[in-house]
Order: sequence, then structure tokens, then C-alpha cells
Amino acid sequence: MTRLGREKSQQARSWLGGGDLWLFLTREGSDPAARLVFDAAVSGQAAFMLHRSSALALVANYDLGHVERLGVFGETRAYERSFAEGLAAWLRELAPERLLVNYSETDPLCDGLSHGQYLKLRRVAEDALPGVPLESSERLLSRVRGVKTDLELSRLERAVAGSGELYARLRPLLRPGQSEREIQALMLDIAADLGFAAYLGDYGGPLVCINRVGLAHRAPGDDRLERGDLLILDHALEHAGYHSDLARTLYVRREGESGAPEPELRAFASAHAAITAAFGAIAPGLEGWQVDEVARRVHLDNGFPEISHATGHQLGRHVHDGGAILGPRWERYGSAPYGVLEPGNVFTLEPTILQTGAPSMLVEENVLVTETGARWLSERQNELWLI
Repeated sequence: MTRLGREKSQQARSWLGGGDLWLFLTREGSDPAARLVFDAAVSGQAAFMLHRSSALALVANYDLGHVERLGVFGETRAYERSFAEGLAAWLRELAPERLLVNYSETDPLCDGLSHGQYLKLRRVAEDALPGVPLESSERLLSRVRGVKTDLELSRLERAVAGSGELYARLRPLLRPGQSEREIQALMLDIAADLGFAAYLGDYGGPLVCINRVGLAHRAPGDDRLERGDLLILDHALEHAGYHSDLARTLYVRREGESGAPEPELRAFASAHAAITAAFGAIAPGLEGWQVDEVARRVHLDNGFPEISHATGHQLGRHVHDGGAILGPRWERYGSAPYGVLEPGNVFTLEPTILQTGAPSMLVEENVLVTETGARWLSERQNELWLI
């Protein structure tokens, strides 16, 4: 039995039109949306379907017992020799006015229908439902992905709390002379000790950047912390399939220094103020670009470069979870900045100062959109941490 699959599939069904049928075509876990909406994965070719009255599953005979035990689907059928014949027959019975399928030109997490699967589905649909269009589910799928159920939110909150615990354990262990690789290894050890899986991404774990070497999405190197350095850390933890994403910046004091120099303090103050402004601007019904614009203006007014990426992205099953973003209306982001904020969305806030010389500044918090505004999920970094 899967409570999550029942919650998410019921949520998705509640937003469907009366004549709609939403079809998830998957094999060997090819469509990530199947796990998101049904908390289900199968080995063979399968069709998971939603309409207003029920969730349905057509699966290979060897997957039948597993799918029935999930307790998600109102009806489950098995095929032995021909998936296409079984699907065509069921589509004729359902006779929908519109077929929604998971493809998107801009959002990779809404683009789970492979080209080969699309061609197969089109042939079946043209035979079983002549004249019924195949339309993108992107708008609906983005909403289902973005609006968290109570169970999803509880898992996210645990992951975010774990990220805070990781930083609390790490800070006393940091010293001048440590390399980026060594610090990443420390973070991975602490995550494991806390019982979390660290998101490895393309770089083997958390991002660890000595600003003097360069702030970027990159693997850690053998460069070592020196006094006067800024150390920028960015990591995600996974709990029960849901992810945090929290970044912090630290300053390594020189001999005789009691705190950080003025340029570093000014950069941190601007990042902190931009996060505060974005948090205060969040409200249901706004489009993402409107929140981004508020944070972007803070840095420009303080004399810092314009933010070179989005102020924030959604969190959930993935670290970068698709759908609406708090970002500028640039072509690179497609329709995502125009996504409308809803209660239950979880976003990062990370209005970064990225300069060719010191000081860069990355502070990243996690927040929940509520009926009245926003709520902090992470415990804020309110001062530049010192080593």
C-alpha cells in the first residue's frame, strides 16, 4: 500500500476536466512522472491512466500482483501478448474527449514520454479514438508536481532539517589548510551519519568552492583553504524521495581578525536583504518573475551585479523540481517564470552575487508558499559564518 500514490493520484484527478483522460506511458521506469503521481514503477510496458472517477492501470502480467498491492488503482488489467491491443480496447471503452500525455518543449520533468513511445501511442490512439487529440499535460503535471500534499511536505521538512544539522556539525570541523575534496568528504560522512543520502549530482556530492578558485557548478579540487578566503558550500539531502537544497558562505579569518572585512560583510548583507525581500513578496496568485524582480532589484540598488540566474527553483522529488520558478523572463527559462504560485509550493531563495573577483556570495534558503504568504522551512543564515 502506498499512501503517497493515493494522495497524489487523487490530487491529480481532482484537477482533471470531465472529458479528460491523462495517460502515462512508461516502461522500465522511463517516465519519472509515473513515480511522482502514482508512487509506482514497473518493469514492463504499462499505461497508467487518470480520469475524474478513478485511476486505472494496464500492465504486463508479471507486474500485475505488484501494482494491485499498491492500493492506488481502482481497476488494474494485465496483458500477456499485446499491450497495444489491450490499450486500444480500454481507450474505446473510456471514450475520452481529450488525451493528455507527458511531453514538453521546455520542462524536462514534464517530458517523460519518449519519442518511440509517442509514436506507438499515436498509432493506437488514431485507431481507437479517431479525431481525439493528444495534448501536452505540462500545465497540469507542473501543478501536481508543485503543490505538495501533507505527506510530501513532511518528508521535505525532514530533509531540510537534516541539511541544517549537517552544517551545524560541519562548522566546528572546518580549518585553514583543508582542501575542497576533503571538505566534500566530511560533508558526505556527516550526511551518512545523520542517516541521509546526499545528492551526488554530476560532481560526486556537495559543491565546495573556494571563491578564490571560482564559484561555479564544478567538482571540488585539491586547492586548500587559506586565511582570507570565502568558502561556499551547497548541498542537497534526500529523505524518502524528497530533497532539500541549502547553501552557505563562510569566511576564513586572517591572523588577528575578529570578523570579516567590509566588502564581504556588504555582499552578505545584500544577499540577506534580497532573500528577505523575496520572502516578503511571495503570495499565492503571483507569477514567479514578480518575486524574482524584487530580489534582483535589491542587488542592483546596492551596487552589485545583476543576478545571473533565477532567484529560486522548486524542491520536491528532484533538487531542481520543474514547474514554476522565481526567475526572470528570459528565453532560457521558457514559460517557467510565468508559473503562478500556489499554497503548497516549496521554493529555494538564492539570489547569488557572482563576481569575477571576490567577494561572491551564495546563501540559499528553503520556503513554503502558504495561503497568506510564505513560511521558512530552513533556519536562516543571518550572519556571515566565520572559520
